[in-house]
Amino acid sequence: MSSRLLSPRSFSLRPSLSLSLCLSLCLFWVVGLCEARAWSRPSAAADDAATDDDQSAAPRTADAAAGVAAGAFLPWSMAARVDSQRALALVQGGYDSARRGSLWQATAEVELFGRVSLRGGSTYLGPSGTMRPDFAVRVDALRQERHGIDLAGSVGYEAQGFNLKPAIIARVAAARLLGSTRLLANAAYGVGTVEGERFGDLRLAGLRPVTRDLHVGLDSRFRIDLERDQHEPPGEPEWEVDAGPVATYALGRFVVSASAGATALKYRLVPGQHLGMISLLGAGTVF
Repeated sequence: MSSRLLSPRSFSLRPSLSLSLCLSLCLFWVVGLCEARAWSRPSAAADDAATDDDQSAAPRTADAAAGVAAGAFLPWSMAARVDSQRALALVQGGYDSARRGSLWQATAEVELFGRVSLRGGSTYLGPSGTMRPDFAVRVDALRQERHGIDLAGSVGYEAQGFNLKPAIIARVAAARLLGSTRLLANAAYGVGTVEGERFGDLRLAGLRPVTRDLHVGLDSRFRIDLERDQHEPPGEPEWEVDAGPVATYALGRFVVSASAGATALKYRLVPGQHLGMISLLGAGTVF
């Protein structure tokens, strides 16, 4: 990725324009959802069967393969459904050469009732960070079997958002299985609890099975500061891009994952960009 593509001018969006871009992405997913529903609406008999299935308790399994296939153990993107287990946990650690520090994050999710679940975790960004907690309430809204698309939403709190301040963040995750390939997208908007900070977050991923237990694919995320003034927190990023291949393997109820790729980071009010590599190893389980 060249420095020309990542020049400050190419990302000098005004807050109003950036907010419009974020809202346009959300509108894009709403329109896409309507198109997918119209294109692949099942027959009335299948619809009734899906309704009956939806009202019954979803079958649970101690095998993590279904969660892996749904994208529940990706490093960045949030899965659009987690109905194959009542709870899951994931711990990841690695190194980011653009930040010149280690990365650690732990996530757990447990079903509260129906399609509502609670997510919680903690994140560390080196080299001089501290562990910062986060939590969110998540709702699985739509299922592909009935609506042609998987759709989930969450609202939560991060003790340290992208702007380095505590933030409330709302996220939408949409996915569709095309043949054996699952395509997944997240769009999020974060609002800081102090100093009027705001940021946007877009994540895209794709997964394909190699065997029943092994899935490979790509995961990526792009985050950008949407609040621009001359009074910024020290060390606040202006934008960040992470992207790379990922492999996830299910071992019964346990999961191991590995990812490596490119990362680029631009700090606010500081010229130049930081380019590097990012790598993560993870281990998880389902209940």
